[in-house]
Amino acid sequence: MSTDFKPGQAYQHIEMGQHLERMGRLDEAMAEFKRAVQADPSIAAAHIALGHHYQRKGLLTKAVDEFHTAVLLSGDYESLFHWGRALADLERYDEAGEAFSRCLSIEDDDPPARYELACVQYAQDHFGAALTRFESLLEEYPDDWQLKSAIADCQLALGDYAAAESTLREAVRMAPDDVDSAALREGLLVARRHREFSPSHAMGCKDLLYADHGVIVLGSGRDDGLDVPMYQDYTFTYSDVATTCSRMLAMSSALSWPFNAIVPVEEDSKPLAIALAQLLEVPALGVEELRDEDLALVVLAVGTQSELFEVTLEHMPCPVLSFALALAWEPHKSAVPDIVGVHGSGKFTLPWKRLPKRSAEAAAASILRALAVAPEEDNQAQQIAYYRRQHTLLRFSNLSTGLADCQSSQCTPAP
Repeated sequence: MSTDFKPGQAYQHIEMGQHLERMGRLDEAMAEFKRAVQADPSIAAAHIALGHHYQRKGLLTKAVDEFHTAVLLSGDYESLFHWGRALADLERYDEAGEAFSRCLSIEDDDPPARYELACVQYAQDHFGAALTRFESLLEEYPDDWQLKSAIADCQLALGDYAAAESTLREAVRMAPDDVDSAALREGLLVARRHREFSPSHAMGCKDLLYADHGVIVLGSGRDDGLDVPMYQDYTFTYSDVATTCSRMLAMSSALSWPFNAIVPVEEDSKPLAIALAQLLEVPALGVEELRDEDLALVVLAVGTQSELFEVTLEHMPCPVLSFALALAWEPHKSAVPDIVGVHGSGKFTLPWKRLPKRSAEAAAASILRALAVAPEEDNQAQQIAYYRRQHTLLRFSNLSTGLADCQSSQCTPAP
């Protein structure tokens, strides 16, 4: 192996690469950083520069490799810190925690390393340890609203909702005027919603989805609409679907939702969308048919992967509310529909997906026939009161005006 290294050339290539980066000539910059490594692969700074460039281009695995090489070459604070950040970006939290701990063994009171280690501990669900570190930093930086926000996140995760509400109010007050405080205000709503429940109350699926996300849970034919469990697998009958639709109609009427269009997310959702459109006496439309002034209900029959749902919302030209008959993805990792029938895991089977295959219109007619013979529920008033009187901090508000004055990305006026 050749050891004819050229450190002078390496540093020249690093400087040229950084200059090209500032000019936005990224491909040329990458070539310069690679030349720096080739000129002298023993220089940690060359690997750090190339690692930074990979990071900017989203090539995180390559960035980790370059930063790790720098760590092996120098083992200094800078290389360890950058390695830790890249590992955290890849959610390799155990290794990231080790990297930041090694940073602190070099500079034991370094605020950035302490902050990053606290973030890693939070990501690992070590909320108590993360809270202690964030609070220690706040003693040194008492006016840092972002530290306040991080502390509140820990308090929410630990279930200390009163403390979280107080901390978030301070963070909102301290945040600069040009900062989007939507995330802070959403956290504040989470704390307030949780505080609506008695500490002795055993929170079920309906309670938790409301408290954590501000959404409505309707249930279906296997429950009473108030005690809605997490379901493991669910084979829907037309009667089950009709029960959820009936509750949807009652809630829409009680809360005065002025939908004027129904939009199915995909083919399997069309029977449900057509049935709801007929019940609400509004058209079922495609996204391309909507107008800016519409208020649409986006309908998803079974949500197994969030990507299609999220893409549909991104392309909506008007304010929307979203509804899923069944939600099978983890709410804390992805977008959550504003209104949910049932939530759980496993396989959710729709009646119109079973043989013999039927058209969307025929399946919608079966939903409507099942709804026509469905008995009225004795506790319908209590189901409505749950959201109208007891738990009113839904993430959307005052739709009776026809405007989506909302508190979430799922119910936002289109740009």
